[in-house]
Amino acid sequence: MRMRARTSAALAAGAAMLLALSACGGGTEAEEPTGSGFEDCVDNPVDCNSGDRKDGGELTWALSAGWTNWNANRAEGNSVYQNQVLAGITPPTGSFLPDGTWEWSKDLLAEEPKLVSDEPQTMSYKLNPKATWNDGTPISIDDFVYHWYAVSGDSKLCDENCNPASTSYGGSVESIEEVDGAINVTFKDGVIDPEWMYGVPISYPAHAAEAEGFDWKNDPKAMGEAAVWFDETTPTWSGGPYLIESAKLGESVTLVPNEKWYGEVKPTLDKIHLVVIASQPDLLKALQNGEIDGAVPASLDPDVVEDAVSSDGILSSVGPAGSWDHIDVNTTNKWLKDVELRKAIFTAIDVTDINERTYGQVSKDVENRTNHIFPNGTKYHEDILSESGQGAGDLEAAKKILEEAGYELADGALTKDGKAVGPLNFRFLEGHTMRETSATLVQGYLKELGIDIEIKPVAPDKLSAVLAEGDFDIIQFGWSSSPTFSGAPNQFWHSESPSNFTKGGNEDIDAEIAKVMSTADIDEAAGYATAAAKLVVDEAISLPLVTTVQLIVVNEDVVNVRDNWAMSLRSFYNMEAWGFRA
Repeated sequence: MRMRARTSAALAAGAAMLLALSACGGGTEAEEPTGSGFEDCVDNPVDCNSGDRKDGGELTWALSAGWTNWNANRAEGNSVYQNQVLAGITPPTGSFLPDGTWEWSKDLLAEEPKLVSDEPQTMSYKLNPKATWNDGTPISIDDFVYHWYAVSGDSKLCDENCNPASTSYGGSVESIEEVDGAINVTFKDGVIDPEWMYGVPISYPAHAAEAEGFDWKNDPKAMGEAAVWFDETTPTWSGGPYLIESAKLGESVTLVPNEKWYGEVKPTLDKIHLVVIASQPDLLKALQNGEIDGAVPASLDPDVVEDAVSSDGILSSVGPAGSWDHIDVNTTNKWLKDVELRKAIFTAIDVTDINERTYGQVSKDVENRTNHIFPNGTKYHEDILSESGQGAGDLEAAKKILEEAGYELADGALTKDGKAVGPLNFRFLEGHTMRETSATLVQGYLKELGIDIEIKPVAPDKLSAVLAEGDFDIIQFGWSSSPTFSGAPNQFWHSESPSNFTKGGNEDIDAEIAKVMSTADIDEAAGYATAAAKLVVDEAISLPLVTTVQLIVVNEDVVNVRDNWAMSLRSFYNMEAWGFRA
């Protein structure tokens, strides 16, 4: 499971690097019209597998994991799977296309958003007058204000029940006002987002909270209660092309077209069924048997990839997923509070070995990731990791760090002050083949340091809760990427961020993070982001592993479905256009 985040890379460079990894193919040798299938996804990523749709049909799509609640703004449940489930009902403000370019929503908005003031930074959004929620209520400034309160992290606007996954946007807002028929969002003095145009200023319907009696505008406690209500209540609302007809939390959702959808592209499908199938072999079997029509699995199984490529009637592609895997430590653990122990652990872990035995089995282009924010080969990338020795698999260097910090290794056990270190658990998403291999390797590395590691997989629908509750010692998961970076350091590492699952960090990191949102110069902002990441290396709380590659598989009759590395939604970014080939 990969948590939603605004992360890595300058636009053009990021797109070029990631798309270069793509290897497209299909399981059928039949000739197809131009644009059909994944064969031209490298040269034509925006339009590959495109075509006319026939009316009707029910499409079944598999998710790799479940979700625990319905409020994507809250840290407790925010995950890529939750966001994919909600993609068809959330009002679109814009999206990154598979070539990495940004396209503002001509459905929700009447015109492209504008920057109307530099000091203080003020952005203007003009809504499409036809944009409504499914009950006919116009989408309005109240929805913008509700979203601000929900992700502000400000107790004067919402109590602790909001618990936002990220405050990068909401924590920056000073006011939202209606000016000359547009909605103006003004940031606090000194706060500048060089990537403001990619921000998400709207999510949930304010009027739905009011209908339940929550006085969210005037009472922070009521605002928090509204956040919990959205969290626990299956949505009957929609500002997108679909409605949720029925759902079983964490297991399945059935979507039907929203008759009040105001967008230009109308759904042709009668229904979309979303179901959880965690096992890749089971998923491929279901696709081969016609039980599902497609999936973008969370992990790669080399055998499944080989079978998918050779299966008749199935289109498949191995390419960039736009996410990156990393190993984090929980600094509230009584042993992992010690930065020297953390450095020794990271130094003992052999990232090259892990990557060769996992993603390297399916792609020759996989490289060790050496920057938490900017992928290798992109404009702002700088190798900030190698010099530290972290990820080098250098057991002797790791042992030296421990010895100098007062630890003793004898008879295969690591002790300090006469007390045995560990055991520690290592957690990852159950059914994720690559991370299971990684866990086994880490267990072996750390055994050489005298540290026992208990491998403890996380159930597919529990990863968000495990992270939010800190129910781990060491964990491997992934952050989703987009071609932006300015909000990521705050979300990942700020000492008060609910999404800083390591609970590490310090005042110096916080200060460097604040600088990222203090300049309109994107080059300068990128420098501050890298500086913050360097301090994270010094703290040894997060070890980057790899920018992943992943698989998409679809029934050859499915059209307008393609992978999208630039968004955590992946193939869901254009689901109003999904259909069966005419």
